[in-house]
Amino acid sequence: MVATSASNASSATPGSSRGDDLSPAPVGVHFSALDGARAFAAIGVFVTHLGLLSGFITSHSTLGPFMARMDVGVAVFFVLSGFLLYRPFVAARFAQKPPTPTGVYAKRRLIRIFPAYWVALIIIAFVLRAPAFEEPHSFVAHMLLIHAYDGTQVTGGPIQQSWTLSIEIAFYAFVPVWAWLMSRRTRSPRAQLKVEIGSLLLLAAAAWAANIGLLIGGVSGSTFSQAGIWLPLRLTDFIPGMLLAVASAWISHSNIELPRWIRSIAFGATCWALAILAFWFMSTQLGLPMFPTYSARQAFAVRVFYLAVAVLFLTPAVIGNRDSRVVSALLANRPIIWVGLVSYGIYIWHEAWMILYQRWFDEPFLQASFIRMGIFAALTTVGTAALSWYFVEKPAMNWGRGTRQPH
Repeated sequence: MVATSASNASSATPGSSRGDDLSPAPVGVHFSALDGARAFAAIGVFVTHLGLLSGFITSHSTLGPFMARMDVGVAVFFVLSGFLLYRPFVAARFAQKPPTPTGVYAKRRLIRIFPAYWVALIIIAFVLRAPAFEEPHSFVAHMLLIHAYDGTQVTGGPIQQSWTLSIEIAFYAFVPVWAWLMSRRTRSPRAQLKVEIGSLLLLAAAAWAANIGLLIGGVSGSTFSQAGIWLPLRLTDFIPGMLLAVASAWISHSNIELPRWIRSIAFGATCWALAILAFWFMSTQLGLPMFPTYSARQAFAVRVFYLAVAVLFLTPAVIGNRDSRVVSALLANRPIIWVGLVSYGIYIWHEAWMILYQRWFDEPFLQASFIRMGIFAALTTVGTAALSWYFVEKPAMNWGRGTRQPH
């Protein structure tokens, strides 16, 4: 089992950016390109784990450093959560309308996470045993997604990357609380905009200061990574998405026509070029180890660069000309959108199938065929993810919305 550092999680909660499937977004708000962005993030996580488990990352000096960092998808998932979950709340405030009731919001969030996760956890642990539960991992703790707060259970376990869901759950709880704080006083939309931006910037400064404080205190890499599971320190990964949500909601509310240069193809191309440059620099110039066993300073640097890559990658899809031919061709084509829809299943199932490949084909850890293992894991993972989406996730979400899935 690959021991993925808590400083660079394998995945957050993939899913759909279609209205109620992911958030209490008002009817009509849809960012199709974000489904595609989620797909790219999930594929990146898949490739990183494939490279780690097969040994390709450590044996290939040219591609290995880049493959080792493709789990930058975790930052993409977290920024997406910040954007998609917070935007409906801030849009409602700008329009001076009540937001989705907290109970409805909580029900949708829990339904989005737990049914598919519980099914996968039980099958992976007790049927496939890929792997099974072993001490000190607790079945109850994993089922409730509180195992991540025990340092001995962060890595390993049947779905080892599930500790990132603990962070997501904490953020889900944080969003309505923050939204309530931001709505304690009635303000004009423009005054509300200033309060939103200023408050989020102050919150970001406090979160970054807390992380830097740990570095100044000389904590170990493992302590820094464990602390990064607690939301106050991990808010750094969500706040940029929340700021993008504020900007997007304000643009829509005020019917602002963006400057031509922002709406141009060149803007999106520049953002993506800078994202690639940041990814290259992080992968080749920081001297990072191939396995995610970072020192505290390395873990901090990875967090900063991952976040920069994620924000640059997502900005054209939410702020610029998100319906441009370039953005649509890359992120909003039908195949990539479908992969985005089933990406939660890809996240929770892919490592189990990689482990089973090594077991069934007798190819040991770090000594497996990258190509054969990749083909096997891709086919089985996508197939299982599709089953999870059509027979567990989508019916559960339909039930949560009080609708019935059409026959």
